[in-house]
Amino acid sequence: LPFSTGMVLGSGRDGGIGPPHPPDPGTSLAANGDLKHLTALETFNATARALTHAGLLVILNNHISHPMWCCDGSDGEGLWYTDEYPEKAWIRSLRNMAALFSDDPRVVGMDLRNELRESSHGVPRWGGGD
Repeated sequence: LPFSTGMVLGSGRDGGIGPPHPPDPGTSLAANGDLKHLTALETFNATARALTHAGLLVILNNHISHPMWCCDGSDGEGLWYTDEYPEKAWIRSLRNMAALFSDDPRVVGMDLRNELRESSHGVPRWGGGD
């Protein structure tokens, strides 16, 4: 189940301008009117809990840093950190999500970052970088 670092922390380096809301709640949540007043994180939590309550296993997926549609080579989101969300913010978001779902045995894992690729910060390399 994909989430963004910004969804967890809010916007900016310190997460200080408030929690994001789902885009166009009237349309994106039309079938779930009870979710329209929630933040994106609260909507995510309700979704994950509904899935696990139905017996499904959930893997949390840190898909991107900034809450937006992705992905292309120029979006600046190729690595696990960005200028807006440095590595410490990424780690804090992972810890927050782990704590949020620590009581749910059907949340069985977390993908630390999806679709690593080249960004303005460099090219991801494993091991010796070759």
